[in-house]
Amino acid sequence: MTFLYPSFLFGLFALAIPVIIHLFNFRRTKKIYFSNTLFLKKVKEASSSKLKLKHYLVLASRLLFVFFLVMAFAQPFIPSKEDLTSTSRNIIYLDNSWSMSNEVDEDLPALNEASRYIEKLLEIYPEDAEYKVITNDFEPFSNTFKSKVETSDYLTELRFSGSSRTSGEILNRIMNETEGVNADIYWISDFQQTMFEDEMPRFDSARNVNLIPLYFTSVNNVYIDSVYLDNPFLVGDTKPKLNVIIENGGMEEVRDLVVKVLLEETEVATGSATILPGDQALITFDLAFDLQGINRGRIVFEEFPVTFDNDFYFTLNAGRKINILEIKGTNRKTHVENVYGNTNLFNFQSFNIANLDYGLIEKADLVVLNGIQSLDVSLTSPLNAYLENFGNLLIIPTYRPDVNSYRQVNGLGRVSAVDTARRVALAAPDFDNPFFQNVFEENNAGIAMPLATNTIAWGSDRTALLRSQSGVPYLSEIDRGGKIYLVGAPFDLDFSTFQNHALFVPVMYRMAVMSSRSDNRLYYFIDEEYISMPVDRAIGDEVARLERDEEELIPSQRVIGNDLLVEVPKYLLSAGFYNVTLAGDNLTSLAFNYSPEESNLEQPPTEYLQDVFGGNIDIFDTDSAEEFEGAIENKYIGTPLWKYAILLALVFLLAEVLLLRFLP
Repeated sequence: MTFLYPSFLFGLFALAIPVIIHLFNFRRTKKIYFSNTLFLKKVKEASSSKLKLKHYLVLASRLLFVFFLVMAFAQPFIPSKEDLTSTSRNIIYLDNSWSMSNEVDEDLPALNEASRYIEKLLEIYPEDAEYKVITNDFEPFSNTFKSKVETSDYLTELRFSGSSRTSGEILNRIMNETEGVNADIYWISDFQQTMFEDEMPRFDSARNVNLIPLYFTSVNNVYIDSVYLDNPFLVGDTKPKLNVIIENGGMEEVRDLVVKVLLEETEVATGSATILPGDQALITFDLAFDLQGINRGRIVFEEFPVTFDNDFYFTLNAGRKINILEIKGTNRKTHVENVYGNTNLFNFQSFNIANLDYGLIEKADLVVLNGIQSLDVSLTSPLNAYLENFGNLLIIPTYRPDVNSYRQVNGLGRVSAVDTARRVALAAPDFDNPFFQNVFEENNAGIAMPLATNTIAWGSDRTALLRSQSGVPYLSEIDRGGKIYLVGAPFDLDFSTFQNHALFVPVMYRMAVMSSRSDNRLYYFIDEEYISMPVDRAIGDEVARLERDEEELIPSQRVIGNDLLVEVPKYLLSAGFYNVTLAGDNLTSLAFNYSPEESNLEQPPTEYLQDVFGGNIDIFDTDSAEEFEGAIENKYIGTPLWKYAILLALVFLLAEVLLLRFLP
């Protein structure tokens, strides 16, 4: 046992006071005259024995009262294994993601409780201690150590962040902040299961790491996993169908959940769903009216207590067409023109290679090289520049192409000519490939597939979109900045029946949609890194802005070819709509939502945290800030005994009063 304020032990000299009082007060004699002394001796002996006992008990009570009172001021405690004063610096990671809006007690969000935990740390540590508070935003505030007052003021301004961080990102940031610094580490979070990676680095064993998990009273939550259209082309009299996938991340069945769709804040459709625990439900809404330009939509439902994800925002852009440029080796009409000739959907241009204006290449969303025997340098040079600027290229070979000239295109270095053989059937596509997502109403692996025999080959490709039943790639997607879609045979019946197959149109449309540089995505998540959008004019020194109501943000940006690449300012955005403006002109409207991973509230047990982070950490599994304060004091200060000293002092003071009052 030791003392927090040992100087108060000099107060033990006060123990002499009761002794002095006993010696010079209780032993003072007093004469009493009696008229009859016959029985005085017997009475005197009995009274003297009882009086001595009373005096000794009172003396003992007074001595013990003074002793424990002095002990209370000296604050004795059983020392801990670790010393609180060994370091005056602390690194605190505070999870302020939206999942922390869930309750850890009735009407008590987890973020509020986490702030109380930090306030308790500020009370426990010495006044000269310094702190770095790291949140999901990785703000500049955490770059330097702050005083107790600055840290407390920062907590009053804390808000939820739309950024979701993985455990690896958080750990690396903490380790960077503690490099070369002797500091205690506190990690306060709900530790969602979705934040953990397959492989995560470990803390240095020399670090003093404290994990403070905040466990929810309930993990029940319903949220929207994804939204998509049956038909991505919104033109003319098309009546789009909006598909909404809703997930029940809780452990209870959700019955008759009412879901509404609003366009421009007008309710246009309503549906309902019953969802089993851990399951999904698909609701399809018919948007039965014509759409013009950019339409802002919102999907709404009511579910408590987690409400940050009850609204899901999206935009429907029915304005811009997809620019297709076909470069062909013939003057005849091709199958490509047949499929892309719909003027309601595409701005299609087709030129013989001899009459091509090379300036059209950079303006196209998709360039199609169809049946060209040889590619000269004057064509491959702008094509390579186009790919570097994230353009997309579809290559359909001819019979016996000049493969050496094809190899001048970046990404086609392995292309070789092959001798034609009999046509063989292609294998069924991999319906799990993102390319085929939402392409087919039914994923039937037993469908009759087209026949083909390749005139070019490019080696093995396990990720090929289409391949023969023997595994030879027929259609591959090659990433070279932009994408190259490489077909193994001409669209000619002598070599392939693909162009006459029911698979042809959806695959060609899918390539066009994925190549579109227009803002055809329905929504974005706030934690995405970049957004690319086309610009139809030179930007120069102009700066794009994200605007919403009175809010205006200027994100980091750069121009690549005809595209504007904007870095998403995730730490500043909120869910909702933002207009992208350039020199006062409105380019488009973007819809942002919080990541669905943030809505999955599943939490691992304490044992899982111990396994993931290793054995050199302490986990404070407490139910309140007060329990947390006690646990920290036990670890760094030890077991305080001053409360017991005060209690005993009061007990002996009461004992003295009772002895003087009731003992004769």
